[in-house]
Amino acid sequence: MSNEAVAILISGRGSNMISLVKQASGYRVALVASDKPEAAGLVWAAAHGLATWSLSPKGIGKAAYEARLDAALHEAGIGTIALAGYMRLLSDDFVARWRGRIVNIHPSLLPLYKGLDTHARAIEAGDAEAGCSVHVVTEELDGGKVLGQSRVPILPNDDADKLAARVLAAEHALYPRILSEFVMTPFDHVRDVALTLPETEELIGKSVFTVASEAFVKFDGDATMLVRSIEDDAAGSTKWVSIDLTGDIDWAAVEDRIARSWELTAPADLLEAGGR
Repeated sequence: MSNEAVAILISGRGSNMISLVKQASGYRVALVASDKPEAAGLVWAAAHGLATWSLSPKGIGKAAYEARLDAALHEAGIGTIALAGYMRLLSDDFVARWRGRIVNIHPSLLPLYKGLDTHARAIEAGDAEAGCSVHVVTEELDGGKVLGQSRVPILPNDDADKLAARVLAAEHALYPRILSEFVMTPFDHVRDVALTLPETEELIGKSVFTVASEAFVKFDGDATMLVRSIEDDAAGSTKWVSIDLTGDIDWAAVEDRIARSWELTAPADLLEAGGR
């Protein structure tokens, strides 16, 4: 299982930071950093044994501040940055240096209502639903790829504060789950799917998954999966085919290929008993 070193950037109390720490799975919080040395979230993090870093940009400028932040992140061995109530806009240069490795949570159903006052804008528009989105951070404000969303109904008596409280509760559940999925290696994803299938066993150290002692998924290297596929419909024979798990992966299709390979490998009595 991945154990990605994550830094959480906060500017205040950091309620989403606390959720990310308490629900960490597949990642470890290696640093909590802030542009506000007085941030309450830093006190909580230190009290729970987490490494902290803080520096105010006042008097040194944005470039110098981000250079010091960047150095602290590298010193801590950070692989992924999670913004959690971090109110300072990151420069394009900083985002470029960490491209594809910064995520944020935004209190709207992106691409709706980028920026501020999202709850009031959703109510004013007469929307039936509001919610939150976890997305990859890019140079465009709230414009990166959406990784996951949670929807919250807008009730007839809602004002911005009431809606914000319910959306925040949804954020606390959504953000840790999506961050866990985001830091997963391709093998982690494949393992999670394969081990849900009946009577599957993992050959530890060999990156192979079996049913009834027969392999139905193999891993070649870091990002190539091998699964069984029909070679000849008439004969019913199978062959191994490779699937590249790099880039923008259609995990629904991958899951289907794994399940199909299991069906082609599982003994008849297991299939007759209900299969997967």
